[in-house]
Amino acid sequence: MNTIRKYRQAFLSGAIICLLFFVLALPCSAQEAAGVDEKAGTAQRADSSSGGQAEYQTTDNSTDDEFSDDAEDSSAKPVFTLSGKIETLHGVRWNDTEKKFEYGASRSIAQIKGEVSAGSSYAVISAAAEYNYRNPARTGFRLNEAYYRYSGEIWDISVGRQVIVWGQADGFKLTDVLSARDSSEFIAFSGDDARLPSDSIRLRFFHDLFTFEAIAVPFFTPNKLPRFGFEDGAKNGLYYIDTPNFYDTKTPLGSIPIQYTKTESEKPKMFTDTEVAARFSFFLPGIDFSVSGFYGWDKNPRFIKSGYVTLNAMHLPEQAFLTINQEYYRIGMAGIDAAIPAGDVTIRLETAWVGERYFEPKNQNPIPGVPGAGGIPLTFKPALRKHQLLMLAGIDWIKSSWTLSAQYFEDLILNHKDDIERPMHKGFVSLNVSKTFLRDTLKLSASGVIDINYGSTSSTYSISYAITDNINFALGGDVYTKGYDGKGDFAAMHKISALWLKGTFTW
Repeated sequence: MNTIRKYRQAFLSGAIICLLFFVLALPCSAQEAAGVDEKAGTAQRADSSSGGQAEYQTTDNSTDDEFSDDAEDSSAKPVFTLSGKIETLHGVRWNDTEKKFEYGASRSIAQIKGEVSAGSSYAVISAAAEYNYRNPARTGFRLNEAYYRYSGEIWDISVGRQVIVWGQADGFKLTDVLSARDSSEFIAFSGDDARLPSDSIRLRFFHDLFTFEAIAVPFFTPNKLPRFGFEDGAKNGLYYIDTPNFYDTKTPLGSIPIQYTKTESEKPKMFTDTEVAARFSFFLPGIDFSVSGFYGWDKNPRFIKSGYVTLNAMHLPEQAFLTINQEYYRIGMAGIDAAIPAGDVTIRLETAWVGERYFEPKNQNPIPGVPGAGGIPLTFKPALRKHQLLMLAGIDWIKSSWTLSAQYFEDLILNHKDDIERPMHKGFVSLNVSKTFLRDTLKLSASGVIDINYGSTSSTYSISYAITDNINFALGGDVYTKGYDGKGDFAAMHKISALWLKGTFTW
């Protein structure tokens, strides 16, 4: 871990030193102005690296304007831009156990972003400091982005910590496998806020009809997951993964207590474990589409369980000791996405095949072994590798002050043999509606997702008002419900439903 951290820091430090040197010292040809990053065509989803809201634009992230023939003096002076925001959010929820209201969220974040451009060179550094009363594990400083980009006439290369977004889906991950996600926070936490940057190298080539990009990620960044309930401090937070405190022997002996230990296998190292990806994006009359491929690491680990049961003086089960080992593994992805504009409507399509992903087997009860001096060993069925097919169809409608977006997402296990816990098919329907008033200063919005297998839901409702161009206040609520029989993908989150108030100042 120390070696990985050392090389990661060296990688970032080198990128930052290079960007400062090249911006100030290299003779450069004409290219972009500060702040102009990635766009082209008519209907793709653009990403805001500062964590702002995303909007639908085109299928790729480059524009012909970046490569205009207008000559620029090679001694172009650097142009510096500084921006940022301060945001505070506080929310309350109803505690069923204690029958009272309590803090559901309380966090304050200060972000700053610096950009510098000079001819063909562009660099950005952004960072954030957060104080989180309800989720102390998030309190601290983090570096969001730090990368340098150099552009030629038909190509560019970016090196450093950056966020790379693929695909057309809003809120669902299909071909968008490069950026990890932060699942340690939920309340009033948007999809863009949840993106984690990766330390990567990105090379792109541009043409009027297509764009090709190749990406190498030498330093693996996993998803940030909620902690298990048995981990230190986990139950002081709002959300954690619950684990049983007792093991039912299903014998007259009844239940015995469980003591857990969590371990972690060594994370993927640099170079030999580098993730690689490539994408072709085409811009044709009436349709933009992309074909992409990825070979790398699943951002979620698999958990391998082992353990044993100790015996008392009468040789009867006394206590169970379980070890949960976290291990990352390779997967492959091949996908295609498309955007088809038709007047005020844009149709979005996306599908991805993900190979060799692990899933928990059915009937996870441990199998006792032969009693020995150390007790009774417990064996668990290993996770099984399956192929996934992910499919999404969406439609966006924008008319005057109205915005409507609807999607259907399908998650299918191709070689399902009724041998894993999750069902062969999982489906979700999402809807997002918003309307602005008073010259776009007042905005009402509602969004939600329903899990069609069990009927559990996740939804957010808000009203926001812009006092000035820089100051905005929003009042809203996040609501989670269980499905039938208390099941569903959002069932475990029903206890974190909350009302919240957010204030944001940007500059």
